[in-house]
Parts: sequence; structure tokens; C-alpha cells
Amino acid sequence: MASKILIADDHPLFRDALISIVSSAIEDCEIHEATDFKETANKLASDHFSMVFLDLNMPDSSGLSELALLKKTYPHIPVVVVSAHEEHQVISACFSHNASGYIIKSSTPESIKEAILTVMSGEHYAPSGFSYNKNDSEPSLAQKLDSLTPSQLKVFMEMGRGKLNKQIAFELNITEATVKAHITTVFKKLGINNRTQAVVLAQEHQTLYPIPN
Repeated sequence: MASKILIADDHPLFRDALISIVSSAIEDCEIHEATDFKETANKLASDHFSMVFLDLNMPDSSGLSELALLKKTYPHIPVVVVSAHEEHQVISACFSHNASGYIIKSSTPESIKEAILTVMSGEHYAPSGFSYNKNDSEPSLAQKLDSLTPSQLKVFMEMGRGKLNKQIAFELNITEATVKAHITTVFKKLGINNRTQAVVLAQEHQTLYPIPN
């Protein structure tokens, strides 16, 4: 059976380059593309994939929260982050949120192919020279977010965008009562007391993976 690979990136030139490298690295693979996070989520919900390449800087992405949501919803699918960021803190944060690999976009085709084969074999791949220690990047925040269910995490993400309960209910197609119930649980699990703290926490989370203007 062909391996189904999803490449989620809004830059067509990099997508094309990655498609070429993936095709040469994996025999008998079926490659699908997504250009924003919403399309990524929809495709993952409608099919079974062997691996996902995820650019966290897509237009509708707030960064690490999307990675956390994908891994919470699809824990058995390896997710490889592809990014122009080379900062140690950024890479560590992605591994704290259970990424299976991290590819810097300026990497050589040979390095990217090595990353693909490493992750496909069940191992983790990190850029050359990077040493990952799970305790060196905001572990408490990652652990707290990992305690949320996918629905609770979605509500937290929408709160971080400044949306009201009514707006969140509409966006997630749930009732306001359900939103309120999720918020109560989110506050308890994250150890916060109000909406303002939730927004601050969400923004703190996103600053580890800054989104360009």
C-alpha cells in the first residue's frame, strides 16, 4: 500500500521542492498538498496519512498551538515541522510538542532526504548540531496544553485570538454552554483564573514561534 504524505505549506516553490525530494526518498508514495491549516485539518480528518510536513507559519496558523492540536488529535501520525527558523528555542519547543522531526528550509536536499528516511523508520530527526533536552524548553506549558482534549485546546486557541464565547461557538459549531464548560475545564487544567490570563498564556505560547507580519 502506498504511503500517503501530506505537505502543508503555503509557499509553492518549497512545496514543489519537497514533493520532488519526498518522491525520490519514498517509493510508492501518494503526496497530497495543503496551503493553510484549515485545509490541513480537513484533509487529515478525511483520510489516513503516514506522515505530515507542517509549516507553522501558514497564514491561518498561530504557531505551536496548531502543532499541539494535530498531535493531540492524531498522536500516531509523525509530524515534521518545516521552517526557516533556526533558533534552538524554537526547535526545542516543537519537540516539546511531540514533533517527530524539524527541517530547516535552507537545508540541502540530501539533509531533507535523510530527515524523511529517519522519521519514516520511526526515529526522530533534528538539524545537525542540535541537541534536544526535553527539559530545556517550556516543559510546564507544553505539559499543561497536552492535558487538554482536542476540543478544549481549540477553545483555548480561539480565546487566544480574542474571540467571545458566541464567536467561538459559531466557529467550532458547538453551543455556548459547551464553550463555557470547556473554558471552565481549561482554566482548571492550565492553573489560571480568567480569560485575560488565557489570552496572555496563548500569546506567550506563540512568541516561542513568532509569526512574521
